[in-house]
Amino acid sequence: MLYLATQFAWFLFAAFAVGLVFGWLSGRGGPRGPVAGLAILWAGLAALVWFRLVNDQAAFWIETALLYLLAYAAGCLIGSLFASEGEALPALAAPAPRLALPQPAPALPAPSKQVVTASAHETEPAPMPKVEGEDGLAGKRPAGLPAARGTADNLKLIKGIGPQNEGRLQVLGIWHFSQIAAWTPENVEWVGAYLAFPGRIEREEWVKQAAALAGPAADAPAPVSAAALEGKRPANLLPAARGGKPDDLGLIDGVGPAIAEKLNGLGIWHFDQIAALGPEELRFLAHHTDTLERDAAERWQAEAKILAAGGQTEHSRAAKGRRGKRKR
Repeated sequence: MLYLATQFAWFLFAAFAVGLVFGWLSGRGGPRGPVAGLAILWAGLAALVWFRLVNDQAAFWIETALLYLLAYAAGCLIGSLFASEGEALPALAAPAPRLALPQPAPALPAPSKQVVTASAHETEPAPMPKVEGEDGLAGKRPAGLPAARGTADNLKLIKGIGPQNEGRLQVLGIWHFSQIAAWTPENVEWVGAYLAFPGRIEREEWVKQAAALAGPAADAPAPVSAAALEGKRPANLLPAARGGKPDDLGLIDGVGPAIAEKLNGLGIWHFDQIAALGPEELRFLAHHTDTLERDAAERWQAEAKILAAGGQTEHSRAAKGRRGKRKR
């Protein structure tokens, strides 16, 4: 035991310190330290070693544990003695409470306008969530809807609105032509700044175009006012390709991927649709695909008639040849 005490002196001192703190804390409310439990544990372990019921390595560790327990128990005992001495000191009397004089009741605040109008605000619909940088934009954000009323209008029918701008408008809650037709100049200014092209909405007359498209039969093939749009809306527009198989409009000379996408957005999916258009309808097509050449739509129609009949043009043969080389 003496050998072990010299080898683990610092650890024994630490066990004594822990016992000292624990004994002082537990002794402040009375002798609640686990002295009896430690004594029984120590006696049991000591009996194992004394009667040589364990030997070698096990006996070494048990003797070490006995030393730690002894140091810890001594710390507990001394700590509890210090705590009991501290409690014997007379406690200072608490100061007598002062008599509180009755205070006048605080005056009730006058009813504010906010309280009067609270019930009115509760019936209003929840506003649309703000977009990034909204407060820094000039003008006034237009009112939006959390979802479309029934089926959303095809906003791409308005010149200047492509798939990307349509998506950004839907984030604002703009789903219908009637909403755009109701924009004020302040709304137009705000949306122009939001879409990062101020002045374009006025130049392209989105509000007038939307007003022309916002009638009850806007989705049905019907002529559109020439004051708002150039030409006449085609009567053979389709919501989707027949049989889910659109013609390859890129085989028409002058129709690239971007124009083909705009034609699909308008409802043009097949060669025979272009072939059947009249002059006013061709002008509508050129206007809504941002085609600058006046006779471009007429050239599209000439090639569409050949392709619709199963023939080929010089451009379609060259386009198919280029695609065949890519596949190889």
